[in-house]
Order: sequence, then C-alpha cells, then structure tokens
Amino acid sequence: MILKIFYQKLLVLGLVVLTLAIHSCNKESECEDSHSAKLVNMTGLDGCSWMMELGDGTKLEPTNLNDFNINLQENQKIWVVYHTAAQMASICMHGEIVTIDCISER
Repeated sequence: MILKIFYQKLLVLGLVVLTLAIHSCNKESECEDSHSAKLVNMTGLDGCSWMMELGDGTKLEPTNLNDFNINLQENQKIWVVYHTAAQMASICMHGEIVTIDCISER
C-alpha cells in the first residue's frame, strides 16, 4: 500500500516536471504573430533614425523604438509586432511610420 502511494506521488511529480519543461522551452519569438525584420541605421540621412526592414525589403520607421530595451546594432535580427501610426508625418520619408507593439531579438 505504501509503495503504491509512493509510485502515485512519483508519477504526479514526473508529470509536473514534464509539463514545466514543455512550457519553459525557448520559443521562436516572445511576440505572438510577429514579423521577421532587421534593424537598419539610417541616422546618416536627414531626419532619419533607426528603422526596421522586413524580409521583403519594406522599411518601417518606428515611433517608439526607444521604449524597448533592445540592442541597437546594424542588421540586428528581430521579431516585431507593429501597427500603422495613424495621422503621423516624418521628415525622413523612407518608410511607413509605425508604432511597435512588441519587439524581441532573434
């Protein structure tokens, strides 16, 4: 009887450990439904700063990149979730103006 209880507790403990291991695996991105992109330093152009370039070459000008703790390095690969920043204008004019919702390094 004692041995049966021991094995039941061992089984429960094993299932708990397995569940934690599965859910703590490193995911592809911290941001759900994110886009693959890279950071591009456009500070050499008048009115421009850091931009993001999607895989298809589309450039995005983020309005709130400094709100995130991310390594600003040329060609830094990132995952990003964003939405179009409505009714905003830019001096840079080299990409769509966006607000970042989530960003993480790849």
